[in-house]
Amino acid sequence: MKTKRFGIFLIILAALLLCLTACQSETASIPVQSAYNITQNSQVDLTLLAVGDNLIHGPIYRQARERSNDDSFDFRPAYQQIASYIAQADLALMNQETPLGGTELGLSSYPQFNSPQELGEQMIELGFNMFSHANNHVLDAGQRGFDNTISFWRQQSAEKPVIMAGIAADATDNQLQILQVKDLKIALLAYTYGTNGLRLPKSSNGIVKYIDDELICQELDKAIAEADIVLVSVHWGQEYQANANSEQKRLAQLMADNGADVIIGSHPHVLQGVEMLATTDGRQVPVFYSLGNFISAQNRPDTMLGGMAKVQMAYDKATGDLEITELGVIPLVTDYTASYNNITVYPLNAYTEAQANAHGVRAGNSSFSLAYLYKLFDQRVAKEYQIWE
Repeated sequence: MKTKRFGIFLIILAALLLCLTACQSETASIPVQSAYNITQNSQVDLTLLAVGDNLIHGPIYRQARERSNDDSFDFRPAYQQIASYIAQADLALMNQETPLGGTELGLSSYPQFNSPQELGEQMIELGFNMFSHANNHVLDAGQRGFDNTISFWRQQSAEKPVIMAGIAADATDNQLQILQVKDLKIALLAYTYGTNGLRLPKSSNGIVKYIDDELICQELDKAIAEADIVLVSVHWGQEYQANANSEQKRLAQLMADNGADVIIGSHPHVLQGVEMLATTDGRQVPVFYSLGNFISAQNRPDTMLGGMAKVQMAYDKATGDLEITELGVIPLVTDYTASYNNITVYPLNAYTEAQANAHGVRAGNSSFSLAYLYKLFDQRVAKEYQIWE
């Protein structure tokens, strides 16, 4: 019986091969894989959330140590008020402003930062899966801090669906960072204007992605060839400036015209505007010029207001078209009481007048209030891009 079935199988196989050979001669110009790309429902919906600078000053890591039961660090309470937002996102991006050199190097704050690696682990637990380290503080902890930061994230990427862009250990490590979500490839590129005058030693093989038109265009070419959606995180602009400057606008248009799908800005530590850019190939690309601080222990009233960018996207796998279906900024507030105690991030719509009146920043800025925060958000973000939820 087995011999008979095998013989029948060979006959059928031969017939199939003959048919395939004949079909190939008639339809050689049609790519076979296209049949698998077009499904009954080819649209994929994605939600991107992005925040600005995760700026870990001393009071933030000290309170995290005090909250830990095992001489480690527990940063989670500081972010608990916005955890539900991050949990709902397919893509959650942050600029990790401080290096994660770890406790072995000694923790430090302004002007040269170094943070514990438990912070990165807990940001992943919170739901963040895309991180940029292309910023002006990435070399604060020297070569060892730089190396430790990269080693930490590469280990995380080997175990979890997480990527980090903007720096690399060497040419071999300098690979396009792609996160696969819902059967789509999402690329993250990241660049910084500088590193506060610090440079890696000449003997170092490390790479920091500085803003450079040629580099940006080259990497965008590679990204659009290999990924379905391309995000760019860029550290630019002037600190504490309310509006994007001409160089930010020039770079944004350059990146949009060369293939960026969404541009997320950081560095000014304050909110700047949102804009939709028309590109030379007819696309519409959102740019968030600055999302301000995600968390910090700064002492200026305007640095207490940050933003969470929200971008709803619909990607058509059949055509490669990307549609932005919702776009805007959810306002966030960093709160702390006297002496920088109990630093916590809140959505503005859940923040109370009593909390604002007790904010530690009022010690030097008595004008800080809930009304001030709402007015500032109205000044920085156009109504059409404001999201309250």
